Amino acid sequence: MTAPHAGDLTGRILGERYALRARLGEGGMGVVYRAQDRLLGRDVAVKVFRDGATETARTTSETRLLAGLNHPALVTLYDAQVGGATPKYLVMEYVDGPTLEERLRGGPLPEPTTARIARDLGEALHVVHDAGIVHRDVKPANVLLRAPSVPGEEFHAKLADFGIAHLVDTTRMTTPGTIIGSAAYLSPEQVTGDDPLPESDVYSLGLVLLEALTGRAAFAQTGLREAVLARLTQDPVIPSSVGHAWGTLLTAMTARDPADRPTALDVVVRVEGRHSGAAASSATVASSATVAMPDAEVDAAHRDAQQRANTGRRTAVLLPTSETGTDTEARREAAPRSRRRRWLVPSVLAAIIAAIIVGVSIWGAAEQPGPPPELPAVEEPLASHLQQLLDSVSP
Repeated sequence: MTAPHAGDLTGRILGERYALRARLGEGGMGVVYRAQDRLLGRDVAVKVFRDGATETARTTSETRLLAGLNHPALVTLYDAQVGGATPKYLVMEYVDGPTLEERLRGGPLPEPTTARIARDLGEALHVVHDAGIVHRDVKPANVLLRAPSVPGEEFHAKLADFGIAHLVDTTRMTTPGTIIGSAAYLSPEQVTGDDPLPESDVYSLGLVLLEALTGRAAFAQTGLREAVLARLTQDPVIPSSVGHAWGTLLTAMTARDPADRPTALDVVVRVEGRHSGAAASSATVASSATVAMPDAEVDAAHRDAQQRANTGRRTAVLLPTSETGTDTEARREAAPRSRRRRWLVPSVLAAIIAAIIVGVSIWGAAEQPGPPPELPAVEEPLASHLQQLLDSVSP
């Protein structure tokens, strides 16, 4: 029998109702258990907050906000204990199925399956962003694949949020400069310690979809220093094998400048293939421009997404763009170098100061000791300055 973790609550009953059966995972804010709701006789997921991990007022605010979110691709909040009693916990829908991370261990996904995930998660993020929340930690491990309720379908993707999301306009829970997220899926602005934006989630979603199509993580770095250098000096390699339409969409989603990324709803509209005329002619996705759509069409797409969620209709077809012929990787090389350099120089300096000298940490993930990474190829004098900074802070 495996020894329980320190502080393991397995076997306890919370609120005279929720019997904790097994640990499912843990993070910086708490531990998630599979439990049985003894009143209703169903399995649930219970997130137990660590002592001091969150303030009562913030937890109450988060709970009320999460309880108001309603979408099939979001994990549903059932109950909560966030008052003065301890432990504090949230009771959520239990999703019976693997995570996307587990699924990808078997190799890349078919294009139609990836399109389904893109639309499910895009709709979920649109609802989250519309409520003023940034998820901050979109990654394969936080994507749950629920068994289908309709014959002939493979699964439905659900975005799990066990307390990582925060209100955009509230005081940050963590100390200034702390990064919340997983190194392999951080956006450039996150590694510099800037406040995350809805566009930060779109960037992370782009990396998740790219990994789903290729079976490989675009950025395999796990240490903070490597993650900083990779995000600020490299673009993810998008192979031509994913196809031109996917290539242009993923290029836009992973643009280094947040202003150049589409919104979550733009991603949904592009993937589902609706409004073909406007999408092909006036909403071309490129590495230097977001998806531009008339407000009326965005509103129509939103209404249709809600109606589709209620009826359970699921279709996903990726629209070709009006661009022709050129390979995605070639377009990256042809992108204006001045814009990249303009954004890169201050960002690298800010990242080195914030992340390496000050010692910014990733929530729940410690940097592994080892030799300093090789610097990516950058032009002088930035290369020399970057090397000097690394030499000065390396042990």
